[in-house]
Amino acid sequence: MRYPEWTDTPACRGTDTEMWFCEDDEPGYREANLLKKICSGCPVKQQCLEYSLHHSVQGYWAGTTPRTRLQLRRKLNITPKPIGLAWEIHEYGKVI
Repeated sequence: MRYPEWTDTPACRGTDTEMWFCEDDEPGYREANLLKKICSGCPVKQQCLEYSLHHSVQGYWAGTTPRTRLQLRRKLNITPKPIGLAWEIHEYGKVI
């Protein structure tokens, strides 16, 4: 699995990766307001949304949560492609 190559620099670049994910037992994202703000002005928000709808990603993408994306997929009749597991992606430093 390869992440998309954005046409511009995402607004989230350089941020703390952990804030874009929450544990299953957490009620929501700790920095939800900040995440919304970062995503709202992102130059690749539409690309990010398309990718996140068509792939089984976790976390906060393009201003959406996994629950929001599930609802959008149902509405748009999109079946997401599974993404590979970490040990399937890298073998000796190469994407396979």
